[in-house]
Amino acid sequence: MQLQTMKRVPVPKGSTAFMYLAWPWLKLISLLPFWMLYGISNGMRFLLYHVFGYRVKVVRDNLKNSFPELSDSDRKTIEKKYYSHLSDLFVETIKGMSISEKQMRERMLNIDQHEFDNLHKEGKSAIIVMSHCGNWEWICLMSQIVCPQRVQCLYKTLSNPGFDRLMFLVRSKFGASPIPMEQTLRVLDANKQVVTVNAFIGDQNPSSGKGAAWVDFLGQDTAFMMGAEKIARKLDWPVYYLSSSKVKRGYYQAHTVPICLDPKSTKDGEITQLIANHTEKEILNQPHIWLWSHRRWKHKRNAS
Repeated sequence: MQLQTMKRVPVPKGSTAFMYLAWPWLKLISLLPFWMLYGISNGMRFLLYHVFGYRVKVVRDNLKNSFPELSDSDRKTIEKKYYSHLSDLFVETIKGMSISEKQMRERMLNIDQHEFDNLHKEGKSAIIVMSHCGNWEWICLMSQIVCPQRVQCLYKTLSNPGFDRLMFLVRSKFGASPIPMEQTLRVLDANKQVVTVNAFIGDQNPSSGKGAAWVDFLGQDTAFMMGAEKIARKLDWPVYYLSSSKVKRGYYQAHTVPICLDPKSTKDGEITQLIANHTEKEILNQPHIWLWSHRRWKHKRNAS
């Protein structure tokens, strides 16, 4: 696959101690077959949920506020299935260190590949918005395998420098270009002559409620970051939503649909509302595969 030359973000320096101590062990774990990794996941689920109670109160409150119409039993079922999915995510992310292109093609199907092919043929760059549903790390891995244009995945820098470096290396394994959120505008401007798809996590919690778009999301007043909308309107790039579904353990499908092809004609907050609507629809399709342990509603409008 021939890709245009572009200026790329250098690999974060990270922590030398972390890389020497943790990387070899994680790499060895990643080489285990999937059936063994999912055995580890089963044990991890038991520890996270039953022993340590990892963010159980956060998950329980989020589910209760999002689905007040469900019975306690129904919410409990989602809760249990969520911790199984969360544990799978941990081992699948580690597997990303050594997973082959063949395995990636089999396990992360890009159903609407024609959308990316058409954009490339037309020489158009685009904004792709997705959520913390399914396996967003595998989507990043898979993206450059199937996309003929450059893929830039925007991410929030992790507080641990060593782990941040590790995740950067995993995400760029097949050629995708991870971009720290704080460098977004600079990198996009430096590569504006290159045809790219630029992936945003649309349900990321803002650092504060100030400057956010407030929308109705899962029945709650929710602050949404407006980065994807602002860039789309400034550069007049079409916006697509990529939703993820879990077919079975270790197998996912990605569906991509256009949600705004003429961003400059929209009003403030309009694109963000569309993103919230599509995210909600995705969550309702398979509630247990969204990141419920995220403190998504910690900001209140009056406090902003």
